[in-house]
Amino acid sequence: MTPRTLLLSTFCLAIVAVATPAFGQGSIELGAFGSYTRFDTSLALGTGTGGGGRIGVISGQGYNSFVLELEGAVAMREIAGQTIRYLPARARLLYALPVYGNFSIQMGGGAVRNDYYDGVAADVEWGYTGMLGLRMALGTYMTLRVDGVLDYMANPLNETPDLKYTMNKGVQAGLQFPIWTDQRGRDLRRERAAPPPPPQPVAQAEPPRRPEPTPEPAPAAAPIRDADGDGVPDSQDACPGTPLDVLVDKAGCPVYRDSDGDGVIDSRDLCPGTPRGTEVDGRGCPIKEPVKEPVKEPVREPVPEPVRDSDGDGVLDPADRCPNTPAATQVDANGCPIIFRPTERTVTLRGVTFASGRDEVTPGSLAILDDVARQLIAAPAIRLEVAGHTDSQGAHTSNVRLSLKRAEAVRAYLVMKGVPGDRLEARGYGPDHPVAENTTPGGRAMNRRVELRRLD
Repeated sequence: MTPRTLLLSTFCLAIVAVATPAFGQGSIELGAFGSYTRFDTSLALGTGTGGGGRIGVISGQGYNSFVLELEGAVAMREIAGQTIRYLPARARLLYALPVYGNFSIQMGGGAVRNDYYDGVAADVEWGYTGMLGLRMALGTYMTLRVDGVLDYMANPLNETPDLKYTMNKGVQAGLQFPIWTDQRGRDLRRERAAPPPPPQPVAQAEPPRRPEPTPEPAPAAAPIRDADGDGVPDSQDACPGTPLDVLVDKAGCPVYRDSDGDGVIDSRDLCPGTPRGTEVDGRGCPIKEPVKEPVKEPVREPVPEPVRDSDGDGVLDPADRCPNTPAATQVDANGCPIIFRPTERTVTLRGVTFASGRDEVTPGSLAILDDVARQLIAAPAIRLEVAGHTDSQGAHTSNVRLSLKRAEAVRAYLVMKGVPGDRLEARGYGPDHPVAENTTPGGRAMNRRVELRRLD
């Protein structure tokens, strides 16, 4: 069975299991998780983090059961300012084996579909997936899961005569929540957990009681009047008709008090507590002096700096994607050397470097490889061999293996940028074809190189 058929079959089985009431001796769970993925070295993507969600249909009661599960995830990788989205979708059948208390082990496998999307186009590959993980129940309505995942691609996107398969490895951790449980199992658990009902007291007959007489309402008190609203009742107000905004004493007569001595009585002072000697207006508030506007100096326009062409190749620095081009080198509109001229069969990719002793392309090399991919797409008839070379330092076998991995990393990047894979072949020659002496640091640096050789 192909991975695509296996994935679709598992998906259909999950839908039937969710929709069929006869499946009811179990539950349905939803989950969310975070993920850490280590991509196959041939993809030149390194590692990435992300997250996703899953739905599982569990048969049987407890943890000794089978699980039919679907999940999807997303992970991001930044390469030279470009975002690569990795979107795996998996369908698998698992078996949960209890080991101790609330702990159980889950194991199983199924199919996986991988999508790689760079913002322009998406590439799809199919493969098989396996999983081994640990479950721990956190109460009745939540479960913790930690899983290890292995995806095996028998026919990967970057397949070559020397590269027949790829493997992506990852770790996932997250929580599961039940959204449906068999009603019979739930009722049984409730009956076992519920305490026995307390004994009901025997009701005794009581003798009839006489109705108590209803008390008569007390007479309403006469309202207290304050006609001028100064807080003193009319019966005690010696000065009726006092304006509402005037302060009065206990007898209801005006008190013309000026607590802050600013010449405005307290009943009309909107700014009480003004410091002595402060000039105020009719409301008792300080008179503010007009604010003097600061004298603005004339704005001087910055003098623009002249645009430079540091390497003298005729392309100004802001537009030069390949700075520091050697003098007298013929370049294109991007300032990068013209690689594929009719008279040249072999081109050395100067400026394409790797991490020491590894096959990871340095970020500073990606602009050069982007220009190589653009020129290859513009010339569809050219077929090339990507040849890796090293100096003579170290073991010969290790150098040959390292040169091949570096050539495969360059090929994988060019394929990811749109160059058809059948136009590129990767070979590693180790230290067997030096172009300079290996006795000096400068000579060894020239021998550590990647070349493009025309095959047509």
